Amino acid sequence: MLVLTNLARLTFRWLVLSGVVSSSLGCASGSAPLFEVLSLVRPGADSALQAKFEPAALNPKFRYLKVIVEDRAPVLLVLGYLDPHTSGDIEVWYSANREVLKIQNGRIISTAGLTFDWRSSDFPVAPPAWTELAANDANYVRTRDEIPNGRYAVTEQVHLERSPAPPVAHLSESMPASLAGNYAWFSETYRADDGRAPPPAWFAVDLNSPTATVAYSEQCLSATLCMKLQAWPPRKPGP
Repeated sequence: MLVLTNLARLTFRWLVLSGVVSSSLGCASGSAPLFEVLSLVRPGADSALQAKFEPAALNPKFRYLKVIVEDRAPVLLVLGYLDPHTSGDIEVWYSANREVLKIQNGRIISTAGLTFDWRSSDFPVAPPAWTELAANDANYVRTRDEIPNGRYAVTEQVHLERSPAPPVAHLSESMPASLAGNYAWFSETYRADDGRAPPPAWFAVDLNSPTATVAYSEQCLSATLCMKLQAWPPRKPGP
């Protein structure tokens, strides 16, 4: 599991009952009908899903995300659906323990079921597309709400720039240096007035794919809760 609380299962039920989880997912890229996703992430599915990282063992109708939290054993999340948005579709991912990650353009924007969650996050002015950053950096603002510490409308100054790959020691075994060199790397740093901004984030972007896909990232929700995320199975850069 990721960092599960006792409320995680209730959170997931609330998501279903409130309609956050769509009742029909057939039109979402890489998704399948809801009952199939629910059966895949049902209680006890960990042993059936999490132990099988070999691409041949995965159902090709689903999209998967490999996640490592605080150097614990990796887990696989399943894409539930895509929520269309003018700034980029929001991917909604589920773990076998009902934790939820919402990701937009490779960035975590919301979580549920963790010991520390972002209820929501927003960019008053959307960050530039990855393809616009090949030779330039960018500055923008992010606002977000946190629980359980009750920090709301947290405002952070964000600086994004092209960067060398992080030290190999920071990468998971699935992103060796030989593969890391095939991507364009970006670092995102944060500054908050109260000094409580999370550590920097790293993004490995395939600029040669039609949508400039984020293939790997390292992102932190707080100073003590950091994740490594990778599209799984790994995809070779390019069209």
